Amino acid sequence: MALLSQFEDVLMMIGIVSGVVFVISLLLMPYLLGLIPSNYFLKNPEKQLKINKPFGLIKLILKTLIGFILLVAGIIMLVTPGQGLISILLGLFLMEFPGKRQLELKLINHQPTFKTLNWLRSKANKPPFKR
Repeated sequence: MALLSQFEDVLMMIGIVSGVVFVISLLLMPYLLGLIPSNYFLKNPEKQLKINKPFGLIKLILKTLIGFILLVAGIIMLVTPGQGLISILLGLFLMEFPGKRQLELKLINHQPTFKTLNWLRSKANKPPFKR
């Protein structure tokens, strides 16, 4: 018990940060899922990554960085309050890496995941994903 009292301030800060991240994730997830087009998961041929505008590379780097941050935050949220699995999925959807399309299709074909993502999209008044 004496050990816990030594770290009371640190534990309090961790609790506050966890609560803030939880609330932000609850508010942000439906919005971010609503940005993905409803036909995103239709089985179409793999798209080639093209960067044809000067700011295309910067946009790609920022998108991948945000995806990586969501991925790491989702992993942390697996053991703290928050939308861990959904944050991981959104992070993977935003990032660019080889085999991304196959992984996305495998994840979206998992019925509970598909239902949860569509439920969150409905909170943003967006149509459900098609597959």
